[in-house]
Amino acid sequence: MGSIMRATRFGVVGVGVALALGGTAAPVMAVTQPAAGVVQAQAALAPAPTGLAYTYDAASQTVTVTWDAKTPDDTVTINYRIGNCGPTPQYPCFVAPNVIREGHFSFKMTPGSSPRYIKIYAENAAHQLTRSQVLTVTV
Repeated sequence: MGSIMRATRFGVVGVGVALALGGTAAPVMAVTQPAAGVVQAQAALAPAPTGLAYTYDAASQTVTVTWDAKTPDDTVTINYRIGNCGPTPQYPCFVAPNVIREGHFSFKMTPGSSPRYIKIYAENAAHQLTRSQVLTVTV
């Protein structure tokens, strides 16, 4: 059985499989495109986190990373994510899936360990990330 395609100013809609499989099948595709001259709005990026620093508590072997708090006029940032980079600062970062709402997080690190390279990512409502500078943690 053939496929029926219909072209509109919004794109192409294909219903061939729905016809081939009977009335209970759903359409295969529905592709829409904005009309000529229409520009889709871009989400505003969250400002990059600044003021990265860390402290080390030798007794508990805990590193606490901090950054400047979100300002009241920042209506874009919804949370933060941690990026673990390495083995040198030039390598890409693995961005952790968990979110952080505060301006700090902690982790364990033993003295003499290899340095850790960390970036903090601010996230907007569209889940776009804006990264900080690299923070090198050594203990």
